[in-house]
Amino acid sequence: VMEVPQDNLQEWLLRMKNEKGYALVGLEQCSDSVSIADFVFPEKCVLVLGNELRGLPAPYLSLLSKVVEIPQYGTIRSLNVASAASIVIST
Repeated sequence: VMEVPQDNLQEWLLRMKNEKGYALVGLEQCSDSVSIADFVFPEKCVLVLGNELRGLPAPYLSLLSKVVEIPQYGTIRSLNVASAASIVIST
């Protein structure tokens, strides 16, 4: 687990993807996201988590190899980032 400061995030993500061969998998609800129940995580991947209220900023979405979401029911559309990370990591 590693936290990368937002000032260096885009450069770091591109280095991980292009130089080190990692898939960038974002956790976000968007039109092309897939349920984590239907997704097989690559062996080499970086899980990209956004802000608890605003999610992943748009410039980062274009860098991602895939976007996954945690299926939710009811009116709440987001989870605490630590809870969301725990769910995805345990998958």
